[in-house]
Amino acid sequence: MSTDVHLNPLSLYQRSLQSVLMRVRPAPLAVVLKKILGTGRTVVATPSGKFWIDPVSLLGMALSRRGEHEPAMRETIERWLPSGGVFVDLGANEGYFSVLGALRCGANGRVLAIEPQQRLLPVITRNAELNGVGWVEILNVAVADVQGSAAVHLTADTSSGGSGLHVNTRYRLPTQSIETRTLCQVLDDAGLARVDLMKVDIEGFEYEALLGSTEIFATHRVRALALELHPELLAKRGKAASDITAMLATSGYTASAGNGNAVWLAPGVS
Repeated sequence: MSTDVHLNPLSLYQRSLQSVLMRVRPAPLAVVLKKILGTGRTVVATPSGKFWIDPVSLLGMALSRRGEHEPAMRETIERWLPSGGVFVDLGANEGYFSVLGALRCGANGRVLAIEPQQRLLPVITRNAELNGVGWVEILNVAVADVQGSAAVHLTADTSSGGSGLHVNTRYRLPTQSIETRTLCQVLDDAGLARVDLMKVDIEGFEYEALLGSTEIFATHRVRALALELHPELLAKRGKAASDITAMLATSGYTASAGNGNAVWLAPGVS
């Protein structure tokens, strides 16, 4: 893909700051320097749509320099999300894939963007507005195995996708309290009897989210599951990624091969 695709490319100054600050460690120091230097969000246009990015972030670098982020997931959306279909983006982050899903399924479909970080809700909203996909529904909860509350540990905004319900850094992180619900509760409350494609990328808490609602998979309520497993993070908590894959296999799901992304398909889906 050509990198010369942006209607609003970064200035030379922005690109220089991007290159320097993304190498600063620890990451919280880069956040302080960003504020001092006055870097802020800007809109870039990519082949997939327009996005309000933080240029000094992993997602911002990908979209401003390459014009896309995780192309395998984009291909997964194009393959398994039909027009008029239902997409659940569990771990929506800044809503990049929520937007791609909404553009794919159209106004007759449904997109549920689930993101626990309150700081990212305005970003998801703005990205949906920039692309005219007002049917993206945003749900500010964390999906777990019980209904209650938990603390989200917020990583530096250079990599907000690393935030989660467990600390994965050597230094302390700020936290935010968030309501937790089971995946079954979320789908029931949203009135989603069937999900054509669900993306799950929640930094190791996929264990509780999926194994806490096994009935969803036993009944094949989710037709295709694009699952980002984090075996190292799970192992640190004494959990095994194989417990999740075994549950899916026992429920009749098969792992798709050859698309560059781990997708589990319900019986009859190809």
